[in-house]
Amino acid sequence: MNPSTVTAEDLKNPAIDAETLRRIAEARPDLHHVILQHPNCHAELTDYIQQLPGQQPPPPYEPYPSANQSQWGNQQQTYAPGYGAQAQVAPSDERTWGVIMHLGNLLFSFIVPLIIWLIYRERSYTLDQQGRSALNWAISYWIYSIVTWLLMFVFIGFIIWPVIIVIDIVFCIIAAVKAGNGQAWKYPLSIPFFQVRI
Repeated sequence: MNPSTVTAEDLKNPAIDAETLRRIAEARPDLHHVILQHPNCHAELTDYIQQLPGQQPPPPYEPYPSANQSQWGNQQQTYAPGYGAQAQVAPSDERTWGVIMHLGNLLFSFIVPLIIWLIYRERSYTLDQQGRSALNWAISYWIYSIVTWLLMFVFIGFIIWPVIIVIDIVFCIIAAVKAGNGQAWKYPLSIPFFQVRI
C-alpha cells in the first residue's frame, strides 16, 4: 500500500496493521483523524501521531459509517470510538495484578485469574501470558482433584490428595514471586488449554 495514494475510504479496511498505519501517518498528515479511529491504532501509535508535525483538525463529518449500518450494500460496519486509545498497563501495576492473580488462584481457584485476565489481556502481554498460565493450572488442578477423589475409592487417593494440595500451594507462590519480579511463569504439570508463550 502506497501511503501517498491512500484515501480515507482505503483506511476503512480493518485489516491494515499498525506499522502500515504508522507509515501512512508519516506521509499523510491530512489522514491523521481517520487513522486515529482505526481499530489497529493502539495507544503508542496514537501518541506517535499526535507528536507528528502537520496534524490536521478533524473534519466536520464522520469518516466512518454510523453504528446502525451493516457491512453489506450501502452499509458498512463502524469502529468503536476511542478503541485505539486504550492505555497500556504500567509495569508496577503489571507486577501488582500478577501477584494478585496467582495468590487469588491459590485462594479462590480460577475466578480471580479469569477476571484479571479478561480485564488486562488486551493491555498487557505479560498479564495475558500470566493469566493463560494461571488458568491452565487452575483447570488442571480441578481435573487432578476430581481424579484423586475418584481414586479414594481404592484408597490411593488419600495418598495423592495431600501431595496435590502441597503442589498447588508451592506453584502459586512461585508464580506470585515471579509476577512480583515482572516475569511470567508457566506452571509445571499444567494441561495447556490456553497457549502460553514464555
